[in-house]
Formats: sequence, C-alpha cells, structure tokens
Amino acid sequence: MSRIEESFAGLRTFALAWLLALWLPGMAFALPEDRQALIFIEADSVEIDDAKGVSVYKGNVQFTQGTTRLTADEARIFTEDRKIKRMVATGKPARYRTRPEDMDEDLVAEALTIKYFADTDTYEFHEEAHVWQAGNEFFGAFISYDATRDIVHARKDKSGRGRVHVILQPKDSGKDSKKSDRKGTPRAK
Repeated sequence: MSRIEESFAGLRTFALAWLLALWLPGMAFALPEDRQALIFIEADSVEIDDAKGVSVYKGNVQFTQGTTRLTADEARIFTEDRKIKRMVATGKPARYRTRPEDMDEDLVAEALTIKYFADTDTYEFHEEAHVWQAGNEFFGAFISYDATRDIVHARKDKSGRGRVHVILQPKDSGKDSKKSDRKGTPRAK
C-alpha cells in the first residue's frame, strides 16, 4: 500500500468513526455530563454492519466520551434502533477509566475482556481483572461494576480456581494513603 493509500485509509477510518460517534446517542457513564458528551472512537480499522447493528473496531482502539476512556485491541459495539446496547472490548489487557460522580479520583480497571451493558449501566471485567480507585483495589477472575449504584462485585473463575484479593485503605487515611506496592500492579492515580 502506498503512502497516499495509507493516509487515505487512515482518514477514511477516522471519518467513519466520527460519523458513528455523531450517529449514536451518548452512553450512560459515571458523570452526568459524560452522557451528553460526543463519543470519539479511533482504531486501525472499522467495519460497520448497520443491518445487523454491529460495529467492529480493530487495532489500537481508543474510545473517549467525557471523562471516560477505553483502550483495547478490539471492540465490538452492538446497537438496536441506533442506540448502544452493549460493547465488548478485548486486549492484553483492555483498559477502562472514568470519573465517578462526587469522587476526586478516577476509577480505573483492566482485564482481558471488558463488557458494557447499557440497559443496566454495568461493566464486567473478565480474566485477570483489576479495578482500583483511591488506593482501594480489587483483583479477581471476574469483577463487575454497577456505575449507577457505584457497586463492585468480584469472584473467582468459573472453574472455582483463583481467589479474590481486595486492598482497602483506612477511611481516615485521606490522600496520603499508601498505594499498593505489589510488583507489576498498577497504582491508583
């Protein structure tokens, strides 16, 4: 592929993602203003099947809406009546970040598979899941986050292996609380 063809392909992918962002209504995320923000999606390639209501983004996927960010190797967005119903993102790992309402710090998560369900405003983090905020951390094979009620649920894998690990900061420790020192473990920012 020539440089001109590569440039045109990149521009076409950006234009399709931008048009899709304008076409889809805002997804329900943590901050109320996020719901009204434009959705920006970037990827190396995109395939949109309007008849089936499926869009597949591949290669360095970056999804942004307000304070919410999702990065993945691949993301599939399923729509019905031009509204997002669910999204499935995969990566090594896929990463998610948002600012919950009335919080000073972002909620950050990563997993090999991240699923979002619009009807319940729920996220599921599958395989090597890790969720953290303000020094509190959850590790497990499966973690779900109910964004509406700000509830986290974690469990071991379906085979019964693995355990859930939780690190909770003392309530009165404030911003000077010690973050996790586990080697290779991301720290809350």
